[in-house]
Amino acid sequence: MQSKRSIFEETGIVVLNNAVNRELVLLINKTVTFWINTYAKELACDIGDYLKSVSRWAHPCLMTEQFYPSIETPLMDIARAFIGGSVRLHKINIISKSAYADLPVPCHQDISYSREDPYEFSLWLALQDVNLSDGVLEFLPYSQKDKIEPAVDFWSPEFIDHKHQSAKWQKNLIKVPVKMGDVIAFDSRIWHRSAKNTSGQNRFALVTRWSRSNHPLSLDIPERIPAYFGMWTCAKVTESLLKKGLEKLSQQAVDADFATIIKLWQKQLTYQKKLPFNIDTEKTTKALAGVSILHYAATYHNGGDAQGKVYAHLWYSLLRLINQWLNTDG
Repeated sequence: MQSKRSIFEETGIVVLNNAVNRELVLLINKTVTFWINTYAKELACDIGDYLKSVSRWAHPCLMTEQFYPSIETPLMDIARAFIGGSVRLHKINIISKSAYADLPVPCHQDISYSREDPYEFSLWLALQDVNLSDGVLEFLPYSQKDKIEPAVDFWSPEFIDHKHQSAKWQKNLIKVPVKMGDVIAFDSRIWHRSAKNTSGQNRFALVTRWSRSNHPLSLDIPERIPAYFGMWTCAKVTESLLKKGLEKLSQQAVDADFATIIKLWQKQLTYQKKLPFNIDTEKTTKALAGVSILHYAATYHNGGDAQGKVYAHLWYSLLRLINQWLNTDG
């Protein structure tokens, strides 16, 4: 492990081959698949529709609680042996890049999103073989030594991944295909992304975040810069715009929670009630359904959208039009 740690300390990333035995990885896979099926049934939706909206599940949830007792000790042993001392576990996530939600995740530094609970490194456990076409992880080696930048708000509809387009990234990036049971260890400050999954196969990973025990972190992590409609604001903005839109249409106050407001808009579209602006009804219906699934999953499954596209679809199909209408006279 010493040689692996030396590579990690220099480049910010290293692969620990065959770190977790196949039987345990298959058990986790079986559990993840079972709970995805169960969660979709709860919402009375297809598995594909569920996975279009939900691509991350954080611990604790019923999914992770079932397999965590089996993986806790092996992961702790890996982290201790890798870093050369006692460790503290900060976060656990299952990440999905499925055939239904296959988009790339833009370049970012993980540490920028954990200002309140900073950690040192991640262990990314491959639950399937990850080839170049399966949404492979890409890293910019040595970039953990760069200044920590503000968290990248790639949920904003206007976001452009300039880092990925840069000559430096294109020249120096490394792609890291791995086998089932391999673990990618990487620094929380390193710039990385995941590519589009073009294989048509589901790709799941168990991602844990760690730091050394009794080792205070002294990191200058910038404050977040929220966009008007982005990662930290889109849910509230969506609820507000949908609510205000209904109130302007009906000329009366709407006293309802987010889930009910979504249903009222779905009813508007189902009965083809005329709107004061033109929309693509099919796209808007699908976008509302996606936000509804994500909202339920966030509430009851500790689920989330790792790719940041669910709310963006609704922004383009409906919300921006409501926003424009609300800000016009009449």
